[in-house]
Amino acid sequence: MPSQALAAGDRSFLKWAGGKTRYAATIAALAPPFDGTYWEPFMGSAAVFFEVSPERAVLSDANEELVICFQEVARDPNAVMALLDRMTNTREYFEIVRRRDPRTLTTAERAARVIYLNKTGFRGLWRVNKRGQFNVPYGAYDRPYYNQQRLLGASTALRSATVRHADYTDALAEAQPGDWVYLDPPYVPLGGYSDFKRYTAGQFHENDHLRLADAMRSASDRGVYVMLTNADTPEVRAMYDGFGMAHLPTRRDINLKASARASADLIVTNYDEFRQAQLAI
Repeated sequence: MPSQALAAGDRSFLKWAGGKTRYAATIAALAPPFDGTYWEPFMGSAAVFFEVSPERAVLSDANEELVICFQEVARDPNAVMALLDRMTNTREYFEIVRRRDPRTLTTAERAARVIYLNKTGFRGLWRVNKRGQFNVPYGAYDRPYYNQQRLLGASTALRSATVRHADYTDALAEAQPGDWVYLDPPYVPLGGYSDFKRYTAGQFHENDHLRLADAMRSASDRGVYVMLTNADTPEVRAMYDGFGMAHLPTRRDINLKASARASADLIVTNYDEFRQAQLAI
């Protein structure tokens, strides 16, 4: 349920490749009548969380740097902003920050590093190699690293949430009947720049998608409301056979070719209200 203390429609402070900022209102409109906790196990920019503004939430992700960033924005946004104010937008400084080992930094410094790289790296990508080293090139963008009002708003919204570093199966196993779990995993790859599986050093492969589908079915069988977004491919449709499905036209700004940016997502869920809500979108 939305929190009365928070403004619905708050936006994330990060631009995340594959994130749902553009479609968060549509996804929120398809929310079930849940009266429990909201779970977002593939947090990313947490765009849907900010749109829904739930009273209780658990946000998690396999990307530890992203999790620390959200935790620090919730805990002390002013310290994170003060660090960002001292960072310069040049190719040389970007290379210094990119090469820093986050394990040598304070948590506030790690948070500022994530935001800085997100805003100055190429198209907001977060991509790492098998050693976990950030390897996105400089984006040469002339824009602020953060919006003070948005960052402070995000900090307020995150006070209703637990943010943790965890596998998505933990959320699906812990969710209770009446909870809503929204899943936005790395998509089944379509090739080229639409392949986001290098999000963490461990990557995300076919077996992970199959494991996710099994965990989602188990949660559904327990009475948990579940929704998933993924690429609309025959493989994904077969994987979630038996669930409700809808085709959502989207746009992939990450693709270098404008002609290739038109695309579509598949929305998968297990509740009847979803089918009724489709008539309104």
